[in-house]
Order: sequence, then C-alpha cells, then structure tokens
Amino acid sequence: MDYTILEKSVLALFSALLGAGLIFFVKLDHKELCSLISISAGALLGAAVIGILPEASINLSVIQLILSTFSGYLLFWVISKYYFHVCPACSASHFDEQTTKRFSEIVLLLFTALSFHSFLDGLALSTGGISAHGKANSIFIAVLAHKFPEGLALASLMVGANYTKGKILQYVFFVESATVFGALIGDLFLAKYFNMYWLAFVEAHIAGGFVYLSFHAVFGELLKNHKALVIISFLAGLLIIFGVSLI
Repeated sequence: MDYTILEKSVLALFSALLGAGLIFFVKLDHKELCSLISISAGALLGAAVIGILPEASINLSVIQLILSTFSGYLLFWVISKYYFHVCPACSASHFDEQTTKRFSEIVLLLFTALSFHSFLDGLALSTGGISAHGKANSIFIAVLAHKFPEGLALASLMVGANYTKGKILQYVFFVESATVFGALIGDLFLAKYFNMYWLAFVEAHIAGGFVYLSFHAVFGELLKNHKALVIISFLAGLLIIFGVSLI
C-alpha cells in the first residue's frame, strides 16, 4: 500500500472539513466564494490537461483518449441533469433560496451524487500516483484546492437548512470520506490488478469528469456574475497547476 496516496486523500478530506468549518467563523460573500470556486475550477482543468491526459495518451490512441474522456464528461452531465448536481461548489449559483429550504428533502440525492464525485477524486489521486512525480502533485493540488470550496458550499447549504454545527461537520466528513475510500480502492486494486492500458482508460474517464466540473463552474458564473474575477481566478488556478507540474 502506498501511504503517500493515503496521506493525500486524508489531506483532501480535511481540506473539505476546513472549508465547512470556515462557514461558522467567516461569512464569505458571493464574490469571494466565486473566486475560490474559479481558482479550483482552473486547477481541475489544469490537472486534467497537464497531468492526467498526457499520461493516459501514452497507452491510448487518439480515438480511445477522446472517447474515454468524453465518457467521464457525459457521466457527470447525466448525473447533474437527471439526478442531482454532482458538485455543490460548482453549482453554487444554481442553489436558490427555495432549494435551500427544501434541503432536508433532497439531502440524500446530494450526498449520493457528491459521494460518487468524491470517490472519483480519490481514484484520481491513486492513479495519479503512478505518474511522474510532478503530474501526481498537480492532481493532488487540484483536488486539494477543489475540496475547500466544496466543503464550504455544502456546509453553507446545510446552514441555510438549519442543520446544527455538529451535524454539518458529521455529514461533510461522511460524504468526503469517499475520497479516502476511492484512493484506497485505486491503490489496492486498480494499480495492482489492472495493466497500464486499462488504467489509462480510468485516468481519461476521470479527466473528463474534471473537465465537466471545471466548465460547469466557470460558465455558470460567467453568465451571471463577476466575469473579470472569474477569468482571472480561473487562469490563476491553471497557472498554479502548470507551475507545480514543472517542479
């Protein structure tokens, strides 16, 4: 077992918990939350384009790479359209007051979708662990950056639905623990029992999900609020991942 991957997944979990805990002490306005989400969206796209897809392309043809990436994008699109928003942070502008009031009715849907999303984050950490060191770190930084506003957004919804602080932290911990579970599954099974060809399919599939999350977050804010802030923050997230990949 690679304990480095386990450590990274646990840090990602605590990043989400830190974001959730922040809501109790600091009230972020929509502009600040928008900036955080846009930075994390840029980091996710950077991890997909700079870290994951080049690694997957070594073992896949162009057609295979496109199809497996598209499958990840399509899966997240289907879940978000027909089941529930797979990422509360990416969908922050879509959660209106009525949605917050109905949170107790939709909590199971949100938790299921977000748990699946977190599980794939964990898989990304584990499959990224077999890549070059810089690329593995870029994936880790992207997931770490995204977890913070994700936990913050989830906690914000629960605060609006009058959940207690203890319940909020408990539920965020439970949902985001899927990240650790995904990392363990990826490290103990995928990395050991699947050859590089099939791992490349998994990597590209995850990259497609990252691309969906990135575009969904940015386009939602661009169409509604703070266009310049979104673009600058998004580019900053991309540059951070590019810099990490060069180290």
